[in-house]
Amino acid sequence: MHSLVKKLLELQKVDLEISSLTKDIDALPAEEQKRRRKLDELERTMTERRARHQKTELESRALDKAVRGSDDEIKRLNERLNIVRNNAEYQATLFQIEAVRKDRDVTQDECLKLLESAEAQKGELVAAEAAHAEEKKIFDAFLVEADKLRNSRAGAIGAAKERRKPLTEGIPDDLLREYDGLYKTRDRQAVSPVENSFCQGCYNKITMNDTARLLGLSAVVRCGSCQRILYLSK
Repeated sequence: MHSLVKKLLELQKVDLEISSLTKDIDALPAEEQKRRRKLDELERTMTERRARHQKTELESRALDKAVRGSDDEIKRLNERLNIVRNNAEYQATLFQIEAVRKDRDVTQDECLKLLESAEAQKGELVAAEAAHAEEKKIFDAFLVEADKLRNSRAGAIGAAKERRKPLTEGIPDDLLREYDGLYKTRDRQAVSPVENSFCQGCYNKITMNDTARLLGLSAVVRCGSCQRILYLSK
């Protein structure tokens, strides 16, 4: 095996170890973002339902106040009937009482409808608050477990990265960059064995000329199909 390929193969072993240790950790940000979006959506729903319920309650209180005002007006007008001086004024006061009573009844009906709506909205709000509280509990527990996972693997990841540093020494920068790119784009297999003239990374057959170069150990050989760096498997 070419000396540089041997170094890269050792490097790949350590990188695979690091990838195994960081796989779950690397997935945490996306999972946290997904969970946070769900929590934010539940919070928006809860906020909207709370605002709607508060608006309905305020409107119902305003109508209830108007009804009580109409009752006071009707009472005042009834008292006035006792002091009117002629029939025309008496009839006018009765007409006014009837008009106020009709408006009062309409307002009361609207108030009752709003109170019914407020009751239904209260139930929806309670459900939304419960859903948000439950999701918040789950999300907080996820954050705690995520921190535990990071902390539990920090030492092993750090140790593996320290072992990686000396393995890169002596590898030309351009070859190291090539290896890094292949590791990311070739499913963490930048260096691949060749068995029975087939690249085990893409399972395509390599040329006789490449086989001869691998046997000669004179150059770093790439697969013509997947560009992985090759070595002969014993």
